[in-house]
Amino acid sequence: MTTTDIAVIGGGIGGLTAAIAFRRKGLDAHVYERAPALREVGAGIWMPPNAMQVFDRLGIAADVQAAGQPIVTAEIHDRDAGLLQRMDIGAAARAFGFTNTALHRAALQQVLARHVGEDTLHLDHELSALEQLDDRVRLTFANGSTLEARIVIGADGARSTVRAHLFPNARLRYSGQTSYRGVTRYVLPAAFQEVSREIWGPGCRFGFSAIGEAGVYWYATRDAPEGETEPAAEMKRRLITLARGFPEPVPELVATTDADALTRTDLHDLSPLRTWHRGRVVLLGDAAHATTPNLGQGGAQAVEDAYVLAEQLAAHADHAAAFAAYERVRMPTAHRVVRVSRRLGRLAHIASPIGRRLRNILMRITPDAAVQRQMMELYGLKY
Repeated sequence: MTTTDIAVIGGGIGGLTAAIAFRRKGLDAHVYERAPALREVGAGIWMPPNAMQVFDRLGIAADVQAAGQPIVTAEIHDRDAGLLQRMDIGAAARAFGFTNTALHRAALQQVLARHVGEDTLHLDHELSALEQLDDRVRLTFANGSTLEARIVIGADGARSTVRAHLFPNARLRYSGQTSYRGVTRYVLPAAFQEVSREIWGPGCRFGFSAIGEAGVYWYATRDAPEGETEPAAEMKRRLITLARGFPEPVPELVATTDADALTRTDLHDLSPLRTWHRGRVVLLGDAAHATTPNLGQGGAQAVEDAYVLAEQLAAHADHAAAFAAYERVRMPTAHRVVRVSRRLGRLAHIASPIGRRLRNILMRITPDAAVQRQMMELYGLKY
């Protein structure tokens, strides 16, 4: 039986950031990750200005920026009607010091892991049992090891094992959409180098941006029944067919991506929980408030959670007071992201021609100032 003060379950973006934040506050924390190695998994990710401000406070923003590509403009297009909205993310850089950074998810994980340190990150530790005792939590892992900790942080994703122990009735909600993601070495024209573009079609969409040396990250979503599966070759054929109705470079991005490198994931979110903790165990990131990716805020919200939780644990001797303060700071924004992201996904997938025309008109007549105001509200830290 080993012991630690704080045990973080999950070595993803939120869990690793939490470990860095705890260390900066002088708190003893260790991360326990189910995977046997930190392999190159996933595709691209955008770290928006709110996440970059947290990384700056932790002293790692420069390393994250060096691993990726700055994005200063975000565009939404209709497949047939063209540009609907353009957002100047450079305005956030002028206000907060950072724009969007696009990078491979594996590159971000490697940056975070380096700052956590090998002595703090424990691989091949899949949680199998959790028992809350009077003054500690006992954890059992699938590899046979056991651990006791004063506090446990559940940072183990949307299908969280920790959350299942705390709130067994919590259920993910299917959005009605499935997603495909890929990375290709395709070189975008110069005009696209600092631009993210999402293109909406009836019941489907594509999006893409450069992610530095890794090439181009792209994704697609379509309406689909939950749980549907298909082999890699069939995925590639389906996406090639879907991309034919979209402007370049979308067809070329799909065509130049290896079928075996494609990933497919159904898009779910989590109905808001009234609390993120029970006893000495607390949740963060997707474990607490899983969201669809339509706002590009999933990873960023986990990063914010990690920082605020570390701040509150350092400020309060009593863990219950720290957890309550953490929830007061983070719940309003995190739950709003879930709501708005779900609505945006539905808006993007309107299938009827009349509905699409009305949506396009409304988006085009929305004042740029209103779009910028909403963006700045999302990117500003409130602590």
